[in-house]
Amino acid sequence: MRTFVLGFGLVVLVGGAAAPAAAQWLVTDARRIGMGGLSLGRSGSLERYNPAYRAVSAQSANRRGQPKLTIPIPLGIIQFLHDHPHLSSDPAFDPKSAGFNPVLVANTILNLPLYLEVKKAPTPINDVAFVIGKDSLMVNLGLAASLVPEDQFGISGSSRPLSPGFGFKGFRVGVMGWLHNDAEFQLGDTLLGFLRDSQPARHNTRYSVLVHGLVEGGFAPTISYAGRIAGDSTSGFYVGGAVHYYLGVGYGRTDGDAGFITGDTIFGGANPVTPDARTFTQYSKFGNTLGHGFGGDVGVAWVSGPIEIGVGVNDIGATITWPDTRQDSAFYRDSTVAGNGSTVIYSKPLDNHVTTKTKLPVSYIANLAYTVGQTTLGADVLNTGRGSVVHVGGEQRIGLFAVRGGVARDQRKRIEFGFGGGLRFGGLGLDVGFWTHTNSLSNERGITMATSLSIY
Repeated sequence: MRTFVLGFGLVVLVGGAAAPAAAQWLVTDARRIGMGGLSLGRSGSLERYNPAYRAVSAQSANRRGQPKLTIPIPLGIIQFLHDHPHLSSDPAFDPKSAGFNPVLVANTILNLPLYLEVKKAPTPINDVAFVIGKDSLMVNLGLAASLVPEDQFGISGSSRPLSPGFGFKGFRVGVMGWLHNDAEFQLGDTLLGFLRDSQPARHNTRYSVLVHGLVEGGFAPTISYAGRIAGDSTSGFYVGGAVHYYLGVGYGRTDGDAGFITGDTIFGGANPVTPDARTFTQYSKFGNTLGHGFGGDVGVAWVSGPIEIGVGVNDIGATITWPDTRQDSAFYRDSTVAGNGSTVIYSKPLDNHVTTKTKLPVSYIANLAYTVGQTTLGADVLNTGRGSVVHVGGEQRIGLFAVRGGVARDQRKRIEFGFGGGLRFGGLGLDVGFWTHTNSLSNERGITMATSLSIY
């Protein structure tokens, strides 16, 4: 039963902390990190979420020191492999080991070791306590119990991995790849009390998590336009828009719950619990009739001398109709684990060739930048469907050197700080950025260092 409890505890711990951490971004540009994640010119999130930026001149981007290409230097991976040379046999990462540390595992997942840790947050300790008595079990997760979420939590994302095409005089015709995923969880009252409030395990009780999962993807023929409708390259007003005809190659959705059921006696056997799950699934697999739907993007950008302002919105009205969906009901219960029965598994077809619909989340970005001489200041707000992230930062260039700083507020409304600098020799630059983080399982901030090469 300890294995089941640790497994559930780790999933909840990672999910509960990852839900707000989804607002965090994995940026490989040390320049952006040094400015608190701020996007300037045509870099980072601006061109992705604001179609008008496709028409903003490169001269405007160059004025703000934007490189043409950034190559990350992942020093953190070297550090991680040095600290954990035998990861596959490291007891802290082995759920079957007495030294297994679920807090450390969750901390590693939430802080991927891409960057070099120059100040580590306090090492997460395995302070999980088991109170075991005759026919009783209670688990105390220690400080990590505060991360067990009371409300619904989840992770979602919408991306466009490919967008080949060709254009002429501001118009562009292309094909965009698209992908959307969404995972949501809600702890049942009994499991919430067991993990968060250290309530003792009860007899013949079901401990479960409500689960929702969705993944869908395809491609979208796209017609877009981006251009300057007033002014010139130094002072102009830009508009952009795109119409997408989304074609869905496949999608799957599941809604249900999963958990385990205790027996008449808490310690009636080696593993006196019965794994139990039930789901309602809907899917349209590759080869079925394609899903379809229309949606669009709009954006505007205004550049006037040292000032730059932009607003962009993506996937407006993007509802996908899937005309060839299959719906199934599934059930799983494994009583062999508790040693008092057999395994029961079934999947019952409910309906086939039915029509279902999904909806892509609307994303938006708003940004402001001000450049005077060798100084650039800026701010942006990005919302991808699960709350807003705010970045404020700046850069001061002094000859070959650049000094940077910034702050960010994530979806949890927690403040993080960035600072750094760089050297530029002609068309080649070396950038270093430092970033504080509190999305680890610790109340104290750690500091990571990112490094990258820039080609101008």
